[in-house]
Amino acid sequence: MRRLGCGSGKRTITATPRQLESLIRLSEALARMRLCAIVGTEDVEEALRLVKVAMQQAAMDPRTGTIDMDKILTGYSASDRRQRAQLADAMRGLLAAKAGKRARLSELLAAIKEQTTLEVSLQEVRDAAVALVEEGAATLAGDSVTLR
Repeated sequence: MRRLGCGSGKRTITATPRQLESLIRLSEALARMRLCAIVGTEDVEEALRLVKVAMQQAAMDPRTGTIDMDKILTGYSASDRRQRAQLADAMRGLLAAKAGKRARLSELLAAIKEQTTLEVSLQEVRDAAVALVEEGAATLAGDSVTLR
């Protein structure tokens, strides 16, 4: 599980007692399915495989290819949060140039796409606008945002 996580210098995935107990329960269940009273190596290996597949499906960050447990806890991976913060900063700069005037999200998306080579969607711009609103730095009305 640790090998699936981030590399050196980053947060690693540790196996919690609950996860280890889950592996034991899965191994025991697999042995019972084989109508065997003893848990074999093949049961443990299959339990590990099942847990790895489940973690990859639930917590894989498609941008980095690593397991990010924050994605399970918050719904957003660390790279998603970083991109959202970068978009919010870019939007803050674009809105500051408008001196308090309202800007449509589609206009901000076009301006951001001119400044970067990253693929950015309108939904990501909306999410960044919501982040600005949550900070108290902007107001959002329909499809328009205004810097406070």
